[in-house]
Amino acid sequence: MRKTALLLLSSLFLAACYTNTKQGNFPEQQLIAPQGAAPATDVKTTAADVLAKEQNRPNAQAKTDTPAPSVPAAALPSATQTTQETAAAAASALQPLAKTPAENNKQTATPSATAAGPAPAAKAPAQAVFTPAPDKAVFEGEELIDLQGRRLHPYAALVPDESLKQTAPWAGEQLKYGIYYTFIKAGTAYIRNRGLVSIDGRPAYLLQTSAFSAPVIDAFFKVRDINFSWLDAQDFYSRGYGQSVREGGYKRDEWVTFDYKNKKYTGEIQKKEAPRPINGPLNIKVLDMLTSLYYVRAQQLTPGKDIVFDIINREKQYPLVVNVLGKETVKTDAGTFDCIVVEPQIRGEGIFVSKGKSLKVWLTDDQYKMPVKMQVEVFIGSVSAKLLDYKRQASPNIL
Repeated sequence: MRKTALLLLSSLFLAACYTNTKQGNFPEQQLIAPQGAAPATDVKTTAADVLAKEQNRPNAQAKTDTPAPSVPAAALPSATQTTQETAAAAASALQPLAKTPAENNKQTATPSATAAGPAPAAKAPAQAVFTPAPDKAVFEGEELIDLQGRRLHPYAALVPDESLKQTAPWAGEQLKYGIYYTFIKAGTAYIRNRGLVSIDGRPAYLLQTSAFSAPVIDAFFKVRDINFSWLDAQDFYSRGYGQSVREGGYKRDEWVTFDYKNKKYTGEIQKKEAPRPINGPLNIKVLDMLTSLYYVRAQQLTPGKDIVFDIINREKQYPLVVNVLGKETVKTDAGTFDCIVVEPQIRGEGIFVSKGKSLKVWLTDDQYKMPVKMQVEVFIGSVSAKLLDYKRQASPNIL
């Protein structure tokens, strides 16, 4: 089975399963930053319902006596493996949906490409041609993804405003990770807060992740993935997301805008075929996969007390339960950190994780709650992302 490093970068922590539950609400959590407005209550199933069900299921993890939040509103590679076999095994950990090798363009300079024009023949919404906000490398040797020919979210044209003050724990944060299949480095990933943009008069964090396969993998399975998400800076809900995946011969461009005023979400998706529209009802505040990581980071994390929230991804909406397991010390190339371990409940087949596979994230036990390690089981061994370096830039230098 082919799985990717994309989640290990941005939202590995959220490789959370799809459930059959379609609706839910944010629970009342204690936030470090301001809490969002009360969501609608006219839904069939709430996130709290799912949490209650999780607590009553057989073999459930033991909980503390704290009541559930109310919702008002490996195997290692063989020693005899050849270098080619070892590289192939590492590549398999980077493959979720890929078909054949392709895409050989590499860029280290600032991209100046424009997104593709209006969709031909298909009934997807027309997309205007625009220039993405300029980007530049933060870390030494950092590669930038060539955006030429990729269909991006229209918000990607929004340039961060340095005059807007950042107050969240991740202000100016730039993170670099190594992606490993067991002990083999299979790629590099970045999670970056590029600053604040203005959407409909409200500030939103521009969050970006990118994933790159290692040179030994590039030769036969090149990965160049990039994600964008826009997180409301005041109330911590998603304004929209964009995903552009290039993995071997597989490609997918997808973007969604959450239109809370008109109670709907809209967007488009394109693989090999012509782009098609994405749309659906939207009655509550939701998160996407990347903004969910930041939402959890904004919580007071207490071992034994679950966190529940609602997510929309790939045209599906569902509540997700995240267990707060306990505390551990983790050593990485970036340093040694005291951490809190969280684990999303995997109840079915996920985007990057098979049913029954364990997925854990280690967040620093401090005001930053910085993700320093993420690990998921695969059929043979495990795939992990470990922090290599990090920076917290002064406001004028935020990209």
